[in-house]
Amino acid sequence: MKLLQFLTTHPRHRYWAPTLAGMLLPMAASAAPNVEFNPMFLQGGGGQLDLSRFERGDQPPGTYNADIKVNGVLVARHDVVIRALDDGGSAVYLSKDVLDSFGIDMARLPQGEGGLALPDGDIAADELSRYVPEAAVRFDTGELVLEASIPQLYLARDPRGWVSPALWDRGLTAARLGYSISNQWVRSGGEDYRSTSATLGSGLNIGSWRLRHDGYLAQSSDSPLRYSPGRTYAQRALTGLGMELTVGEAGTSGDLFDGVSYRGFSLVTDPRMLPDSQRGYAPVVRGVAQSSAKVIIRQRDYVLYQTNVAPGPFEIDDLYGTAYAGDLEVEVVESDGRVQRFTVPYATVPQLLRVGQQRLSATVGALQDNSLRDAPGFFEATVRRGIGNPFTAYTGVSGTEGYAAALLGGGFNTPVGALAADVTFSRTELPAEVPGFGQKMAGQSYRVSYSKSIDATQTNISMAAYRYSTDGYLTLNEAARLRQDLNDGLAGQDVARQRSRLDLTVNQRLGEGGGSFYVNGSSATYWNQNRRNTSYAVGYSNSWGLASYSISTQRTMERNLFGGAGRDINSVNFSLSVPLGWSSSAPRLTTGLGRSSDGRQDLRAGVTGTFGEQRQGSYSASTSHSRSGSTDSRSNQFNLGYQASVATVSAGYSHSSGSRGLTLGASGGVVMHGDGVLFSQRLGDTIGIVQVPGAAGAHLANNAGVKTNGEGYAVVPYLQPYQRNEVTVDPKGLPLDVELKSSSATAVPTAGAVVKLLVPTSTGRSALIEAPLADGRSLPFGQDVYNEAGEVVGVVGQASRLWVRGIEERGRLTVRWGQDAAQHCAIDYDLATITSAGALTGQCLSPGHTH
Repeated sequence: MKLLQFLTTHPRHRYWAPTLAGMLLPMAASAAPNVEFNPMFLQGGGGQLDLSRFERGDQPPGTYNADIKVNGVLVARHDVVIRALDDGGSAVYLSKDVLDSFGIDMARLPQGEGGLALPDGDIAADELSRYVPEAAVRFDTGELVLEASIPQLYLARDPRGWVSPALWDRGLTAARLGYSISNQWVRSGGEDYRSTSATLGSGLNIGSWRLRHDGYLAQSSDSPLRYSPGRTYAQRALTGLGMELTVGEAGTSGDLFDGVSYRGFSLVTDPRMLPDSQRGYAPVVRGVAQSSAKVIIRQRDYVLYQTNVAPGPFEIDDLYGTAYAGDLEVEVVESDGRVQRFTVPYATVPQLLRVGQQRLSATVGALQDNSLRDAPGFFEATVRRGIGNPFTAYTGVSGTEGYAAALLGGGFNTPVGALAADVTFSRTELPAEVPGFGQKMAGQSYRVSYSKSIDATQTNISMAAYRYSTDGYLTLNEAARLRQDLNDGLAGQDVARQRSRLDLTVNQRLGEGGGSFYVNGSSATYWNQNRRNTSYAVGYSNSWGLASYSISTQRTMERNLFGGAGRDINSVNFSLSVPLGWSSSAPRLTTGLGRSSDGRQDLRAGVTGTFGEQRQGSYSASTSHSRSGSTDSRSNQFNLGYQASVATVSAGYSHSSGSRGLTLGASGGVVMHGDGVLFSQRLGDTIGIVQVPGAAGAHLANNAGVKTNGEGYAVVPYLQPYQRNEVTVDPKGLPLDVELKSSSATAVPTAGAVVKLLVPTSTGRSALIEAPLADGRSLPFGQDVYNEAGEVVGVVGQASRLWVRGIEERGRLTVRWGQDAAQHCAIDYDLATITSAGALTGQCLSPGHTH
């Protein structure tokens, strides 16, 4: 059985394993422990074959890049060495790196008499139990997995997902540029309108420092080219403190005090450095496009995200940079120039912490607000600490010229949900009198936050927060604006002072086959403007067989608290999707109906689908009919997108009775490093450069459209910082002269790093050689073939056929099937003599023969 397992699973034997398996299965079925194999059952010289190493279960010597598992959990990937022994057998040896990856706590090992300290050098695997009682190691050469069984008593108590800081990689020195470009052309009423815009994100990594700058570039028919700079800052991880330092333009997190933009520096605890099981939100933006449209998401006048979408419902769930709290302003620009706008509320809830954990932040700088003429200095500091399992305490202070605020609160883990309550005191010195207050305003703001997942009803209340502020309470931004207005001689009534605010998000599953339902909304009132602003969205989705459908409504209301006219904006949308076939890649027929409060109705129908081996391409074609009052309009839409390795491109065309429009888009990234320049798909914050030497065009598994360039390089655009990231190369389609020594590579990058992942390969010519012995007999079946450097390059198949790879253009190969000189022979070859059938012929001659 060991012979069968080895020969059918060993990587070098994959070409003839099926034949061998069919020949040996009857023997394996009746095999017993310590069985002796009769070599005469093996065709091709079995009588000369030495099977002793297989009967002992010996593994072929060499170095194997293998996964390391401890008690069934993958912990690392290292080289594992198997060494030949003097008796002809072999043994697995464990290096210091392998031993370190086991996570053995030296202080827990037996001490004193009978206890042995682990040596610094390599040790044989079967000797591990001498140092760690009851420990055992098994190496599977077929699966390339080293499995260690270590009693829990002797393991360090590391939480799940823990990665040793010693493995964190700060990455290469590299420059990067991310871009998203959109170009729109619309012809309507005999006039042309053109617009081009781009979001840009540049960066430079030097050691542990990450220098970043982003901005927004736009030009249109009625406005010149203009560039709006976003943020420019430098960051670095202070891993010893578990914190991140930011210098430049950034924003506070907004978890305790309201988020503000600033220019200065901050020092903040980075929870990403914790194991994923120890970490504690980014809003999802949902909407409906009536045509080929461009979606732009802004926050405090900064463009965070833009993309082109096809007609129908869309969902954007890949926003990053969510540390910059504040409502998201979403703008959907339709192909005919119509613009719909809505707001997605975003207010984070203070999180409970585990016992002993804490979150610290300190920020000093100048406020950055478009409504402020000057940039007053400010400071903010916060502390959160887990006091016990049910309680987390938090506090903070904030201030600017003439203003100070202090916050005190706590979070509770209760049987009915997680609850956080806090109070903020503020005091503002004013440069002029305000009616009812004089030159001083003071007040309090009370906030209650709630979160609960109700398993019995499958209800998830992911965010519920209520805030009430007294008349004299001001936030830092409100105080800065009010002081500026009073200095300018204004009455100060243009600064809206919030009285109360309620935010709510509820997701509800309605049982087996019942679909899901969601509600999210926000309502706010103001002391000095006597108005209430309310917005909410309600949606339901479900499937029926292979078809799926959804219905949603959005409503925005503005009311005067003392009566008078209000303003409502409402919309309702319904969509249905049905596959046109039974396969998972079949195109889908989509239909949709939309109606808004201004009397407009939209009806659309179309087909969407994907193409490409990894479904990296997408297409859609649709037609729509709109009615507004007595006016009807019809339009046709065509959209095409493709996620290539070097960029993601899209195109859309629309045609109606009154207009035509064309939209072109591209997004991607450019990475410059020591070995050259690489083009990629859209970049995330932390990225990897994969090198597969000699393997041009190799696809990376689980990364749609990503493949290596002509030099064997590719960019993995999204990696998780401080976590183990494994990148796997798909061997399908690799050239025959390239062999993967390992199919994957692993990296643990720090935040913002550009890390290199090397997937080792061996390159060289491959050949099929038919070389019997000098007397015409076949070579012993299943023996390794060695090159002149003593490396295994192939194996002997049936009828003396050798499949070898990674060899030079010409040279000598050796086959050994025993210890005696008469039990080995050599083959001289020259690949220039390959026959038309693609094979070489020759003889394997023993040392006594003349070549």
